Amino acid sequence: MRYPLIFAVSILMLSACQFTAASPDKAAVLLISDAETTQELRTVIGSMSGFSDVTLSASDFMQSSEVTIERRHQTNQQGELIQGRDLEMPHRFRLETNGTQCWLFHLNSGQRRLLSKTRCQAK
Repeated sequence: MRYPLIFAVSILMLSACQFTAASPDKAAVLLISDAETTQELRTVIGSMSGFSDVTLSASDFMQSSEVTIERRHQTNQQGELIQGRDLEMPHRFRLETNGTQCWLFHLNSGQRRLLSKTRCQAK
C-alpha cells in the first residue's frame, strides 16, 4: 500500500517541476539600435571584458545575435605592434531573450547580465 503512494507523489513532483521550469533563453537581435541601447551595451561589454573603451557599430546585434570584440592593438608609427604579439583571445558576446527580458551573455566567462534599457526579440 505504501509503494503506490510513493509512486503517485513522485509523479506529481516531477510534473510540478515541468510546469515551474523557466522558458529557455533564445538567441536574440535588437529591436532598435539607438544611442541609449548602444551606450548600455558598451558599458556592459566593457565591464564584462575588462576593456576601458568599447567601439560598437549601429548594426551590431541587429542581424546577428553574436558579436566578437578584440582589444585594440597599439602600434607605433611604422604600424608595428608596440607590445609584440597579441595572444589574448577575442571576447564573444551573445544577445539572448526569454520573451520579456534581454540578456547579454559573455561566452568566454559564462557571465550573464540583464539589460534594462535594451529591447530585443528572438531571432
